[in-house]
Amino acid sequence: MIRVFPRKTKWTPDDELAFVGDPPLFRPLNMDVYVSVTFTWDIPEGKRLLKAWANYYSSCLLGGPAFDACGVNFEPGRFIKQGVTITSRGCPWKCPWCFVPKREGQIRELPIEDGWIVQDNNLLACSQKHIETVFEMLSKQKYPIEFSGGLDGHFLFPWHIDWFKKLRIKQFWFACDNQKSFKQLEKIAYLMADFPEQKKRCYAMIGYDNESIRDAEIRLEKIYYMGFLPFSQLYQSEERKEYPEPWRKLNRKWSRPAAYRRKNE
Repeated sequence: MIRVFPRKTKWTPDDELAFVGDPPLFRPLNMDVYVSVTFTWDIPEGKRLLKAWANYYSSCLLGGPAFDACGVNFEPGRFIKQGVTITSRGCPWKCPWCFVPKREGQIRELPIEDGWIVQDNNLLACSQKHIETVFEMLSKQKYPIEFSGGLDGHFLFPWHIDWFKKLRIKQFWFACDNQKSFKQLEKIAYLMADFPEQKKRCYAMIGYDNESIRDAEIRLEKIYYMGFLPFSQLYQSEERKEYPEPWRKLNRKWSRPAAYRRKNE
């Protein structure tokens, strides 16, 4: 299957049947085409690409997360680059800013596929049996592990830490998206005290619910001084929002450890 994407991201597949944008001059022989759209604001471009590819291929489909696809299963390397694995879908929470509850619903455990970049929305909300099977799979990988989907502090317990110490881990990812999240981040900081700062990353959504730029900066600084490396992300709803330069400047700084660590250390 040919897969077409409106834009290239760090997760876009790079095999010979993955394309970004319009059909190239030299194309594969006739086969099915699937245009996959991740962001809602790319839907118009996805529809345009569907028409462009339909000029050359008889079977073309349009879909993806932007159309609330629920992610029934996961096939490594098809719509996300090799190395990434997704072992569950959904999340038990219903955070008002998150698309996952609407698109994927409650936690569903999937068959476990090999990979070293774990992109589950909420791996730790799965059953202990499932999580331990995932950890056993990760222990056999040749590359260091990244929990880039994020690890939920509500479900983090000492037995997870025991497993982490057995694995070769490149980065843990947590989240602190508002002031209420600090309670869980304090718990995480306590449980993860034996791990170095450079391995503890923290997503931080900024600009949501009329948050001021000063409040966002204070929260990012607090995350950093708690022993985590923040990764700020400007809040986006279904309609893409353009932020003024002061917000973009703050986001540029706090999405790059090289920028904020240089000033503070």
